[in-house]
Order: sequence, then C-alpha cells, then structure tokens
Amino acid sequence: MEVTASALIGGHVVLDFANTIAWRLDERRTVDRVSDPAALLAWTGAAGLLDADRVESLLAVTEDDPDSAADMLRAARRLRAALHHLLDSAVDGRPPRREDLTEVRRRFLDAWHRAEFASALPLRPASDVTVPEDVVRLLALEAAELLSGPLANLRRCQGPGCGWFFLDRSRSHTRQWCRTGDCGNRERVRRHYERSRGTRG
Repeated sequence: MEVTASALIGGHVVLDFANTIAWRLDERRTVDRVSDPAALLAWTGAAGLLDADRVESLLAVTEDDPDSAADMLRAARRLRAALHHLLDSAVDGRPPRREDLTEVRRRFLDAWHRAEFASALPLRPASDVTVPEDVVRLLALEAAELLSGPLANLRRCQGPGCGWFFLDRSRSHTRQWCRTGDCGNRERVRRHYERSRGTRG
C-alpha cells in the first residue's frame, strides 16, 4: 500500500513510523502499511528519512539478500510495537513498561555504537545507511531524540479505533483528530446521527 503525504501527519518521523499501522486500535480494520521490506523502504523515502537514491540502492540489496531484508522488517516491527506502548503510556499518563524501554535502549545502543557525527555543532549522531539493518538504527536514533524531549504536545487521535499519534502544534493546543477530514468528519457525522435519533425519539 502506497504511503501518501496525507498519511504523514505526526509532526515527527517517529510518530509517522508508529502510524504505519492504520486503525491500530480496531483489529477488524487494522492495516500494516509496511507489511514487507520493499514497503518499509518505500516509506522511508516518502517520509523523507532517506533520499530516493539510497532507497533504490537498499531495494537492490534486499533483492540480493532476502534474509537481511527479513531481519530489517522484524527489527522494525519490534521497535514499532515498543514505540506504540511507550507513546500510549505517555498519552495516558502511565509509567512505561520495562520491556519496551529495554527494546528501544537495545536498538539505540546498537545504533549509537555505529553512529557518526557531523563536523558541526551541535553534535548529533547520524547513521550511515548502507545495509537494510541501518534503517532500524536510524529509526532508533530518531526515537531516542523524540522520547528524550518534552512530550506535552503528544496526542493520540480520538477517532474510535484510529490510534494515530501526532504533535499538537495548533494555536489553542486542542487538536483532537489525526485529520479533520477523516476521523474528525466521522465523529461529526456520528454526533449528528445521534442528535437526529434523539430528536426523532
């Protein structure tokens, strides 16, 4: 399934990565938008994480080395699952689970061990993505950057079953929906229907 710009609503690449599962909280409608290695690599390009040339070179590697591609996808899914739990706990005001912190820490330390620094300040670790596993390392560095900062503006869409995350940068800080034209419209239709039933009753 192609990832379009309209699906990149998180305000941070890690939130957009977490949002690669559509209808996360409704098992009847859940769709994984990065269900295979090629889709994951295509997503990195669409999300601006990697440029088109790097995506193409990695796609060639995955075709020649399917085991490496499968390892990348499994690792990405484990990281994404941990991020779902950690972000949910942040939104709900609950302590994070130890196993999720351990997963992110393990991925981050692996990435940090291989990271380089740009020749300018401030120092920021960067991963030179040359093999499929480096995609997960890059995501881990981005995840550590997001999770080590303030999360006061982190929100989860209030649309039933949606579960997408975003940073609320609205002026009033009252954003409720991933997209007003999607979950927002569904909720307005639902409320209108309930009011109509109440009037008829």
